[in-house]
Amino acid sequence: MPLDWKFPLAVSTIYISLCLLYDTFFNVPGSISWQALFVYSLPYFGSALALYSSRNIRRIFLDTEKCSDNKNSNIFFQKVTAISVSLSFILQLISWSYIFNKVDSINSLKEFFMYLREASLELLNIVPPVLTYPNGLCFAAFCLAFSGYRVRRKIRSLFFLSVSILNVFLNDLQTSGRAGMAFVVFILLATAVWDWRVNGRNPFGFLISIFGISIFTQLPKVLRSGYQPLEQKFVLFDQVMRYCFSYLNTLTELLTRLPEPNWIGQRTFLPIYNLASRINPNILRSAIHNVERSNIWGYNNYTISGEILRDFSYIGCLLIPFLITLLMVYFASISSRPINITITLFYSGWLVYGAITNIFMMGGFFFSIVFIFALASLDHSLFRKPL
Repeated sequence: MPLDWKFPLAVSTIYISLCLLYDTFFNVPGSISWQALFVYSLPYFGSALALYSSRNIRRIFLDTEKCSDNKNSNIFFQKVTAISVSLSFILQLISWSYIFNKVDSINSLKEFFMYLREASLELLNIVPPVLTYPNGLCFAAFCLAFSGYRVRRKIRSLFFLSVSILNVFLNDLQTSGRAGMAFVVFILLATAVWDWRVNGRNPFGFLISIFGISIFTQLPKVLRSGYQPLEQKFVLFDQVMRYCFSYLNTLTELLTRLPEPNWIGQRTFLPIYNLASRINPNILRSAIHNVERSNIWGYNNYTISGEILRDFSYIGCLLIPFLITLLMVYFASISSRPINITITLFYSGWLVYGAITNIFMMGGFFFSIVFIFALASLDHSLFRKPL
């Protein structure tokens, strides 16, 4: 069974319901306006429209079919997965060796991870770009490894999946952030719900595993903030709840001070502008952290709609996700089933992450999906066996 147009609408509906419940029963600053609900829903309607319009031509899947692919194509996929995960791990070891050699005057873990965080916010290159850009491909490696595990649930597949998650965690620690692990958790959660509703699998064991992985999502924050007493751990729990369910409040606040759209995608396609700034010094480099902060929480994320809205106004919130979804569906449909699943996993993570922001603003995610698209094209040209 392929993903259909109801999937993105279900994602947006569930998140809106959770935010409204949180806003109702907890003391939440600000409010959630009807306008914010409408704006937040636009990208999901755009994605649903893309899936609906291509339903009779191309499909994307989260499940595999036995013996449905060319044998050489499957061997190609397994080799690429093994190389991607192994190379990502080697790059992480090199990057951390570079960090430890460069940062040698810090006396505590808290001080160390605060330094990494502040360096990231101030765009200081502790790790040189020749390493940071390839490091971002760990997200593609995770999707490849998870697809391999869904196709063949064997020890080898589980090993590569485990290493790929470790790679993402180590990559997050380089900036003392948690975006990568949140992406991992969102994909695992989406597939757990899918397997429960579609394949009838008991989700309890898998959800326990996701909960365990979620702890590591917050570990960078714990390390840089130094939570120790029990009271402070309750504060951390409260902040986690805010982190999950406050973005419709921040979007509501953003809509009250919305600037004129720039129409050039400077926020939506931030990685391209940052890469261009390294080539052309006249182009100013910026980062997601430089975006003005919300007056509600102090966060700078405004759901998947926030940056698109400031670039392309309301029509962009519908059109950009529509085009991105069509691209994903196209490349998924011309490739073998395991790569189709890989793209579908990335698509699911992108949609669920839309509760916070558009992940394509972050270089690692952007270059990962470009890498996967290139892999799909290569698979198609070598084996010529689309779904």
